[in-house]
Amino acid sequence: MDKRKAKHTLWDSRIFWAFVSLLASVLLWVYVTTTQGDVIEQTYEGVSVVFNGEDVLRENEGLVVANISSNTVSVRIRATRRELSKLSSSNIVAYVDVSKFTAEGMYNQSVSVQFPLGSNTGSISVTAMTPKSVSFNLVKTSVRSFEVSGKFTGTVAEGFAAQPLQFSPSSITLDGPESDLERVAYVWAEVSGENVSKTITASTPYKLMDANGKELKLPNVTANPQTVSVTIPVTATKEIPLTVDLAEGGGATAEDVKITCDPATITVAGDADTLAGLNKISLGTVDLSSFAQTFEDSFKIVLDNGITNVTGITSAKVTIEIVGLETRKYSVTNLSLVNTPDGKTASIVTENVEVTLRGTAQQLDSVQANNIRVVADLSGLGTTTGVFEPPARVYIDGVTGVGAIGNYTFYVRLT
Repeated sequence: MDKRKAKHTLWDSRIFWAFVSLLASVLLWVYVTTTQGDVIEQTYEGVSVVFNGEDVLRENEGLVVANISSNTVSVRIRATRRELSKLSSSNIVAYVDVSKFTAEGMYNQSVSVQFPLGSNTGSISVTAMTPKSVSFNLVKTSVRSFEVSGKFTGTVAEGFAAQPLQFSPSSITLDGPESDLERVAYVWAEVSGENVSKTITASTPYKLMDANGKELKLPNVTANPQTVSVTIPVTATKEIPLTVDLAEGGGATAEDVKITCDPATITVAGDADTLAGLNKISLGTVDLSSFAQTFEDSFKIVLDNGITNVTGITSAKVTIEIVGLETRKYSVTNLSLVNTPDGKTASIVTENVEVTLRGTAQQLDSVQANNIRVVADLSGLGTTTGVFEPPARVYIDGVTGVGAIGNYTFYVRLT
């Protein structure tokens, strides 16, 4: 009974367990210190190769490194476990010093290794490296400028439109090997935004693109500046009907015609206040006295400064039809002259002129040939002599609402 009590007391003793903990700590410390001090070898793959002195080389000699045979090396290092635990492929630097070179050419140089700060370099040694050296070219740099282009990849609010992008600066200067610059086709910048309703400006990086629209990664090329300022002009939009102005004549007024434009409307963009007062776009003026029943022609769509044609259609077909009016022809012999030049004698050579009149049937029924006069104006003939064909105007006496269609002339002798 006393023995079981003694055994139970031992396992419950704090002193006993304190002793066990101390012993375990000592054994762990002995293990760690002995194993961390072991010297072993370890291989680090993909250590980046850098070229020290590239800035000096470019500034002093105008040379850059190109056509590098290998951008990474594999390094095998011998050191204690403690030192190796501090190393990785990302903090080991394999380098070649090019600061002393002065001429173009192809070179092959051995690669050196630099360890991170805090390493005990005296206890670290490189036992192998693959490759041990790299070959490269030193080439003269060239300078070229490339225009910036780009795209708005976002969305605009309803009733607004994004106009062509504006870039500042409009071109980027690239400095690097000529072989690299020849691969660059253009500089590309993109900006985005959602539900944009006003002009925005943003500073954005850009990409160097080849002729196939693929991005180029050119580490030996420097660019100035590093970003561009992109402005996206955002304007209001509005659908505006197309029409033509009418010069009434030939017995026809605006009430007597049907106008058709194809397209009937276009969408334009501009300042919101300007568009608020824009309710139609006139394509031009049509003289109703220049045709009898139907007029067809194509007109260019011309907009005021500050207004953009969003639709993109640059011309419209206009058709005008005369509705409710008739035409009749008359042989007119009542010809006369006005504005005969001083000192000259004028005589009419033509005996009659065929005149086409337009009006309602009732109006035309009341017209007789003797109601019609054709009068030629000689004021433009000056002091010349001979036979001429001056412009003439048709008058219908005693009848309203009727007009002549077309242009008229007749021959006159001036002596």
